[in-house]
Amino acid sequence: MDRYKPKYHFTPTRNWMNDPNGPFQLNGEYHLFYQHNPDVPEWGQIHWGHAKSLDLVNWEHLPIALAPSRDLGEHHCYSGCAVVDGEDVRLFYTSIGEGERNATSGAEQWTVKQTSDDLLSWTKPDINPVLTNELHGDLKITEWRDPYVWKEQDGWKMLTGGIHEDKGVALIYHSDNLEEWRFERIYYKGEEGIFECPHIFRFGDKAVLFYSPSAPGQYVTGPWSSEGLIEVEGRGTVDTGGWDGYYASTGFVDEAGRRILLGWMPECRGDNFPVELDWNGALALPRVVELKPSGRIAMTPVPELASLRGENAAWADVRITEEQPLNTGISSTAFECAIEIKKPAADAAQVLTISVLASSDGREHTDVRVDFAAGTITLDRSNSSLFSGVRKADMVSELNLQDGSESLQLRLFVDQSVVELFAGDEICMTARVYPSLEDSNGVRLQAGGEALISSLEIWEMQAANIG
Repeated sequence: MDRYKPKYHFTPTRNWMNDPNGPFQLNGEYHLFYQHNPDVPEWGQIHWGHAKSLDLVNWEHLPIALAPSRDLGEHHCYSGCAVVDGEDVRLFYTSIGEGERNATSGAEQWTVKQTSDDLLSWTKPDINPVLTNELHGDLKITEWRDPYVWKEQDGWKMLTGGIHEDKGVALIYHSDNLEEWRFERIYYKGEEGIFECPHIFRFGDKAVLFYSPSAPGQYVTGPWSSEGLIEVEGRGTVDTGGWDGYYASTGFVDEAGRRILLGWMPECRGDNFPVELDWNGALALPRVVELKPSGRIAMTPVPELASLRGENAAWADVRITEEQPLNTGISSTAFECAIEIKKPAADAAQVLTISVLASSDGREHTDVRVDFAAGTITLDRSNSSLFSGVRKADMVSELNLQDGSESLQLRLFVDQSVVELFAGDEICMTARVYPSLEDSNGVRLQAGGEALISSLEIWEMQAANIG
């Protein structure tokens, strides 16, 4: 048995996966595409894998949707999106080749049309490419990629990412028919060195722009205008994971009107991982996104995940001190934990540590550490594995302790080599961990000072049906 392959997070059957692409829902079925190397568990010759689901939890793998057209000079089908226009679906993606068609200066944006009602057959029409860098005129754009298309009242809009004058940019385009496009302007320019996978959610007259800057993903919010995102009302980090746990997000609006966010969980095994695995990469749990009046976004796991909950254990009104830790007695590598922590008095020095995937001898454990005095929450991987080559850097986020609530709510999802944490509804922290010891499956709580736990509940999570 593969102890590191997640049980309830989506993974390919085998080989490589990275960015999620083009999710949508049509006639009750969710579809997911993703960057995929079908031959080996490493990046290369990028195709689009394909899967479908009725609930965003259980998935059926489908035949590969897109393959590079070598006869047309393609070597990779980079990231993109799907567009549902009535009952018709078409895809957009970045076409990459070699030489003049390289990713830095020679990318093209292509479209794909469905050729079967079951969405298993696709064709690249002769109109490709539908966008080339020449659209930008004298504006020099490099690393141009990742089209994201949606409909506004005045027609179709597209965002792409890239670099302009050494800064990341999101560029916006317009079309009346999804085939003839004109460049409008730079929609938003950041301080980071690149924008990848830009995408947008609309909330009435507001917009939320997401982008991946080769670091933890970011978002900015403000009034919607095709003239650009000029008046920023909020900004933040989508997930602290970045290359260590959460990257290349994309999103869609489902038939219930929910804004659903998906992201890729890269591996952190290092180059000399001692266990041979035939897969690489997984999908983070789908999240529902809402826009708060503050301009910040709220993110919560889709409620459909509750269908996987199995046996549970619960505690209420628990006092934890340095001398009185809580060993839950639970041994699991696939579970959900919900915990409500009472906020201490302002002058109290309280640190609560939740250790998961902990070995009985204390040598291996992954810790979630809540420091109320410092106002931080840390996902500490320094003791997550005895393997020397895996990445173990900490992730730290600032807590919003001034929101008026008397407690802090945490939801923690552990799945073999995944630790996915939701702190309140604004902080997400996702990390990959690789315990080496057979008994690294304990769950323990300890405190510096005194921690008061209003409620703690742990559910064993059943395996999703992914096949």
